Amino acid sequence: MSRAEDPDARALGGSEGAPPDLGHGSSHGPSTEKPVDAREAAGAEGASAGTGGGEGGLGPAPARSGDAPPAEAARPEMRPVLTVDLDAIRANWAACLRLAGGGGLSAVLKADAYGLGLVAVARALDGAGCRDFWVNDLAEAARLRAALPGARVFCLMGLAGGAPADFAALPAIPALVSPQEVARCGRHAAATGAAMEVALQLDTGLGRLGLSETEAERLGTEGLAGLSVVALVTHLAAYNLPDDPGNAAQRARLRRMAGRLPKAALSLSASSGLFMGPEWRLDLARAGSALVGTQTSVRFQPGLRPCYSLAAPVVAVTEHPAGRRLGYRGAGVLARPSRIATVAAGYADGLPQAYAQAGRPRFGEVPAPVVGGVAMNLTMLDATDAPEGAVGPGAQAILLDARAPVEALAEAMDCAPNVPLAQIGAAVRKVYVGG
Repeated sequence: MSRAEDPDARALGGSEGAPPDLGHGSSHGPSTEKPVDAREAAGAEGASAGTGGGEGGLGPAPARSGDAPPAEAARPEMRPVLTVDLDAIRANWAACLRLAGGGGLSAVLKADAYGLGLVAVARALDGAGCRDFWVNDLAEAARLRAALPGARVFCLMGLAGGAPADFAALPAIPALVSPQEVARCGRHAAATGAAMEVALQLDTGLGRLGLSETEAERLGTEGLAGLSVVALVTHLAAYNLPDDPGNAAQRARLRRMAGRLPKAALSLSASSGLFMGPEWRLDLARAGSALVGTQTSVRFQPGLRPCYSLAAPVVAVTEHPAGRRLGYRGAGVLARPSRIATVAAGYADGLPQAYAQAGRPRFGEVPAPVVGGVAMNLTMLDATDAPEGAVGPGAQAILLDARAPVEALAEAMDCAPNVPLAQIGAAVRKVYVGG
């Protein structure tokens, strides 16, 4: 299985194409194959001499005299690394496709694919047969279209301040959120003499974005002249509560509103809706959370594989007596003589402070609880039970993976599992396996 770094990796000082060995409990182990260049595997958009470029970071500067010598450049980086398993993402797509049956299925990759890297994840899904994608805005759509010119890309935030001409030129399909956006696109179509493809967001109960029932009725078909409406989109407010009566009310409202609009694909269900039964999937389901393997319902969703593994290197190991207070304000009190491993990961890396109570870090198979809380870039772990000599500077602690998934952390934070995952993914370097 090959590994590839994300395009930010080299800008952050990582080795070129070869991530540090996760070792000590990594579910993937070191690669024995030739590393794949991150720009080839994950898509370095906008790379150019002197500036580079990729998924949000500058590329490597040209080598100059006085640069670090090779031995120093190869030194392991003391930062956490998020490993993304593209095979797991493709397997989750296949599981969702089976649930969709004969209905359409699309992929939601908003917010840089939940922090996991838009281009790398999109290319993996394209290889599995996905052709329809949802992103936040025109900027994300441009990145995705540059990597996959044949993809059909919807923008969930509508025009979001962009010009209709820019969407038409890319092309990308805005899911229009207001009568004003509908009017702007209609004027563009009239000026160019060409129909413009759009989707319509319908507010059936969430109250966040979209046309109200009254607004949709006023538009009817006459207010949509020049527009080719390809999808009518809404989102369940109680997506994580399959038996909530509000879900059925929203579905009925969607059908009622659709009856007053041009015929188009109905898109109601996101990931959780796929597991609620065929009557919820309609014409075009939108899989997002399910693709990364997070559970987003009070009812367990079988067949999903977490695609992430977060590891952090040990900076230092210290010995402390029983009774010693550690951390800010002495938050941790040692009940026994302890060996404490301080790892390079903290809330600046997206690791929430709730991880101190809810996290399940380990070295290999040995649990290593957090001591003294989560600081900005450092966290102390109790490595006393790890074998002597197994934990030292550079050793890797596993903070999150399929055995210690993000759901427990999200529960402690009282939020959806995507919240900590997206925060971590946006902050740390990513490498990819299974590409």
